[in-house]
Amino acid sequence: MESSARLRDGWPSFLLVWAMLLVASMAILQADLIDGLHIVPIAATLALVAGWLLGKSAFSDRTAHLFAIIYGLFFVTWLVGTTLPFDGPWRERVFDLVGRQVEWLQKLVDGGTSRDGIVFVIQTTAVFWLLGYLAGWFTFRRTYVWRVVIPIGVVLLSVVYYYNGPKPLLVYLAIFTLLALLFVAVTYLAGEESRWRNESVRYDRAIQFDFMRAGLLAALLALLLAWSLPGMKASASFGEVLTDAGGPWRSFQDTWTRLFSSLRSYGAGTSDPYADTMVLGGPRTVGNTLVMDVRVSEELPYGVYWQAIAYDTYVNGGWRVVESDVEPATHFPDDGPLNLPVNLGREVITQTVTNYLPNSSFLYAAPEVLSTDRQMLVDATYDEQGQTLVTALRSRFILRQGDQYQVTSRVSTADATSLRAASTDYPEWVRTRYLQLPDTLTPRTLDLAEQLTANSDNPYDKAIAVRDYLRANINYNDQIAAAPEGVEPLDYVLFDLKQGYCTYYAAAMAVMLRAQGVPARVVSGYALGEYDPLAQNYRVRAVNAHTWVEVYFPDYGWIHFEPTQSIPVVERPSSATDRGTAEPSVPISNAELFGLDEELADLERADGLLGDTANQADGGLLGDVPWWQVALGAALLLIAGMALWAGNRYNRGVEGDVGRSYLRLGEWARVLGIPWRAAQTPYEQADALVAAVPQGQQPIRNLTRQYVLRLFSPARATDADFDPHREWRSLRPVLLRQSVVNMLNRSRTEKK
Repeated sequence: MESSARLRDGWPSFLLVWAMLLVASMAILQADLIDGLHIVPIAATLALVAGWLLGKSAFSDRTAHLFAIIYGLFFVTWLVGTTLPFDGPWRERVFDLVGRQVEWLQKLVDGGTSRDGIVFVIQTTAVFWLLGYLAGWFTFRRTYVWRVVIPIGVVLLSVVYYYNGPKPLLVYLAIFTLLALLFVAVTYLAGEESRWRNESVRYDRAIQFDFMRAGLLAALLALLLAWSLPGMKASASFGEVLTDAGGPWRSFQDTWTRLFSSLRSYGAGTSDPYADTMVLGGPRTVGNTLVMDVRVSEELPYGVYWQAIAYDTYVNGGWRVVESDVEPATHFPDDGPLNLPVNLGREVITQTVTNYLPNSSFLYAAPEVLSTDRQMLVDATYDEQGQTLVTALRSRFILRQGDQYQVTSRVSTADATSLRAASTDYPEWVRTRYLQLPDTLTPRTLDLAEQLTANSDNPYDKAIAVRDYLRANINYNDQIAAAPEGVEPLDYVLFDLKQGYCTYYAAAMAVMLRAQGVPARVVSGYALGEYDPLAQNYRVRAVNAHTWVEVYFPDYGWIHFEPTQSIPVVERPSSATDRGTAEPSVPISNAELFGLDEELADLERADGLLGDTANQADGGLLGDVPWWQVALGAALLLIAGMALWAGNRYNRGVEGDVGRSYLRLGEWARVLGIPWRAAQTPYEQADALVAAVPQGQQPIRNLTRQYVLRLFSPARATDADFDPHREWRSLRPVLLRQSVVNMLNRSRTEKK
């Protein structure tokens, strides 16, 4: 759709486009991914003004775009430069920004990890400059409305999809949808009015109210439809499509995590908080979202967590899953148990898991998983005997809220004496994969590992020594800043900061054990959660997200160790004879462990946050919406209501007059492209309109008859029982419907 609408027609469009850009930029501010994004709304506004002015100018397209690029480089550099943490001259700031971007591109090519948050601010500001300029350009030079709406909508949808924190961002998507649909209606009408004026066509300005009312109604219906869609259950075939796309999507997540590790993590990417890369980055934020309930027959023994993914390679300041030539294998329940190595000191348990995440793929369970009642994708490699070495288990079909699955696992019950006496004759696949160390480790990290294990003559005691040192000397803090650029993260935490959270504890322990020839890996998932003895289940929330260490012992397999200071230590029985009297792990609230017990208690008393159902945990539509968002929504509803009221009042005045009513018929005829010639009689004009809109025959003829009576009858009066409002109530929807049909037909014709 293209028109030559001038500025006098474009103010509503300009304001609506500006509002859409502000909604998208405010959503990214609310997501609170990183500091410095407050410049994004400014960049979007300046870009929109540039697009408007250049779109209205006499410059050629190429010249206008060149100016836009120059303006964009200047304003983006200036805005981002104001956020830099130093007050040097602008020349140095510019060089600093260019250097940061070049370094980021190098890491993109080399597969490195970037912890520079300024790069994300640069790129986000540049994206919103581009969105703003193109929005202004396509609105006022070309009037391609969907090229305005779709890019902004995609960016907003990406933010909403990526963010998985406690703040409700769906309200921004709802407001954007309303604004976008109104923008489409207003822009189309502006173009039509411009064409009518160019063709000297008379029309009633009140038609604006008809279109606005229809646009608002369509927007509200679209919102209701959109809100109902998430509740629809996906079919198996749709779930299979999502699963098939899992590989490329997970690869994208991996790259994103590496390149933007400085972003605050809220479970990025999907409702799964874990990807194939785990970067030792900056602060983390966890909410209290209900993740799952795990039903067991009895309270579990020590050292059992709900595993998601095991990392085996440490490089570039993060842990990764080593690439494998083996594609994830599909395992069906009828295939029987997985072909796992047989290990000593294991006890079989069964768990029934109820998932409460809206879009989950991981099958969380206690390790080692033998089997499930769901079709699953097994991320694994294989040892020399062809036995499965599991990295992660994912459901073949995406898990929805309320889905259940049953898992059978073999959990370790090995005692300390047995583990001390375990062999150190590690298989080749263990030595190759789980003793890997990068060249970037500092000498003092390696020296510390040597000192801590000097008095230990077996891997178990070495693990205990490293664990105890970390718990005693590194204070728990999940709001630490990322290591400075060029500084090895573990060295920074161990010797300079001496603070960290679970990923740092686990990474430090695994690296120091590997330095001493002890195979170790880092595992992420969830801690036990809160045990309800009556329901016989563990309630697991987002706050329970955790990372720990597993050490490999021949004949016993992977054994869990807990180095994080805020989590109770795993105490194993000293010998096999003590197993029966050993105390199980303390069923302590993980909110208390992470120092959140008082805060959550207040929330529970105020809002019932810890309800018994998933729906209670998730909250309603608005959740904890800030007051200004409620005020904004109320203001928009008030404006819409006032517009409807004013339009209705004006329409009643027009339609209540017989002469003006008939003139409105003529305006509708021109909208529909029906000839309405002055040389024709009123009845001939009515016949032409009826031929095009036969469904409106009766009210059209009634209005025409009363118009003729008013003009030509001796009494100059209409029939006593004539009610023009009644006629228009039946005729208006018919005319609107026909105008939409004509618009769609014209659009199809233009495309051909």
